[in-house]
Amino acid sequence: MLRLAEAAADPLALDDADWTRLLHATGAELDALTAAADDARRYTVGEPVTLVRNRNLTSTGYRRAGRAGVGEFDLADAEAIAADAADLGATEICIQGALPAEEDPSGYLDLVRAVKRGAPGIHVHAFRPLDVRDLADRGGLGLDGALAAMREAGVDTVPGTGVKVLSERVRALVAPDDLEIDRWAEGITAAHRAGFRSTSVLFYGHVETAAERIAHLRRLRSIQAETRGFAEFVPIPLPGGDVPLVAGRSAIHEHRAMVAVSRLLLSGAIPHVQIPWTRVGRETAAVLLRSGGDDLGGTLYDGRVLPDTGIEQGLELPVKDAERLARSLMRPFRLRTTDYGVAAAHAAAGATA
Repeated sequence: MLRLAEAAADPLALDDADWTRLLHATGAELDALTAAADDARRYTVGEPVTLVRNRNLTSTGYRRAGRAGVGEFDLADAEAIAADAADLGATEICIQGALPAEEDPSGYLDLVRAVKRGAPGIHVHAFRPLDVRDLADRGGLGLDGALAAMREAGVDTVPGTGVKVLSERVRALVAPDDLEIDRWAEGITAAHRAGFRSTSVLFYGHVETAAERIAHLRRLRSIQAETRGFAEFVPIPLPGGDVPLVAGRSAIHEHRAMVAVSRLLLSGAIPHVQIPWTRVGRETAAVLLRSGGDDLGGTLYDGRVLPDTGIEQGLELPVKDAERLARSLMRPFRLRTTDYGVAAAHAAAGATA
């Protein structure tokens, strides 16, 4: 018997075996699980489906000497990209990716300053724990010094990416170049304590076990209990993975179970569950918004200036399309800020309605 009422009311009352069983739910049990998660979403964050207007800038392509190939850009380009994004309505620029080893690590900070020059009011969501560690080590700043320098340069929040599953076994098999798990946790905790809020993620569907997924979610809860720094959680299917926990279970049902368990286990800790529409597609995203999800991430504008400098180039979710998706679920739609406030465009519309 699934302990759904307890999962919704007191997630910590369930043990790992209970949560593992929920991750393996199929058929009517899966339907009951997703219904319970959707109820938890409704009572936690309400009905709106939210979206931020943003653009990606992949810092791996930065070249101080100037653009020499596809995906590359310099500081003048970064400034123009930011100005163009703001002109298109973006309120956020997301910058992530380790600088090439031949680039001076001060380039991380220079990029942020260039973006702020191009769009002074824009929110800069920048640098994974791996990137911050590179600035800290190669820049000789130390972790706390790097975070302070980022704040001074204009970084507002940080992405909690650069990790797949919080397991050294999984890291060694899937992403050995990622930061060691304890160093990732140290980095994100230091960022929170320095005043930065962040995202959190889990990449699933590869070599990890159900128990490792549950351990990952529990560790995020533990960090959140210390810092209160996570604004959202994003369960992301690993590209090229597609290994089901339940043999023969379809991908969409794998995703439903993962989103629902994430909503329930993180309830009371991390409020928002974002659906990665770029990985699952819009139709599946709509299903997952009925499985405990409440957010669609960002518009990911390509922009008119060097569109190839964004890691997810060619994948855009126009606001009108997001509104239609929300309407198909009979739910309201709201533009948000990076930190889940009401975006100015929506606030103004409400004031004049």
